[in-house]
Amino acid sequence: MDRPLSFLASKTSFKMPTTTEFMRAMKAAMPLPQSYLNILQFHYGAPNRTVTPATMAHGVGYKNFRAANLHYGKLARLVRKHLGIGKPKEAQIELFVTFKWSPLNESWHWIMRKEFANALEGLGYHTSTIELLPGEMPATTSFSEGAVHQVAITTYERNPKARRRCLAHYGTSCVICGFNFKATYGPKAEGFIHVHHLRMLSEIGKNYKIDAVKDLRPVCPNCHSVIHLDSPPYSIKAMRAMVAARRRA
Repeated sequence: MDRPLSFLASKTSFKMPTTTEFMRAMKAAMPLPQSYLNILQFHYGAPNRTVTPATMAHGVGYKNFRAANLHYGKLARLVRKHLGIGKPKEAQIELFVTFKWSPLNESWHWIMRKEFANALEGLGYHTSTIELLPGEMPATTSFSEGAVHQVAITTYERNPKARRRCLAHYGTSCVICGFNFKATYGPKAEGFIHVHHLRMLSEIGKNYKIDAVKDLRPVCPNCHSVIHLDSPPYSIKAMRAMVAARRRA
């Protein structure tokens, strides 16, 4: 695979913004589309805040790595505008990331710049206020879930005990389509998977205790997104039937 020459520059042609400058620009750019927030939250939550374009695309539901590159670039152009930075020669997303080539999987890795990560933390844009979904359970020792339907989470504010018990029982492959991140992306993606809660909050009591084996299932981000396209969400059985029908076709 030929490496894109436009990514080889080790230095930017502009002065890297400070955390404060990033925060001001991001505030000016608000409100951001949810698709942009999904990109930021996924990248921030990745191990070492490092992703490949393909991992990003799969994680946020884009068709391919080109779409991830395109949309991250559009977000970068928007923030550049509010920073007063003109169009540089480098790739647009160099505002947010540094690049590292991995000969192991012949892919570029996007590493989020510290200043930008700090800005996201300062603004709270690394969090997502959404209905409780797979793996997005408040980190409580007793696995209790409150009756509130909206919770503020970060990527790592999960219930680690429930997650570990679920994955120990079911493994880290998607129980619907069989996708495994390590098998596709290598050791750096080992253990990455969403954990889906089978029961909606509206169906359970205030102090419901999570049974990690009964209530949770590992699912890939794509299947996870499709599950919640309907209300109530599609069942695991229904999702498997969808996948099986498409594969037969």
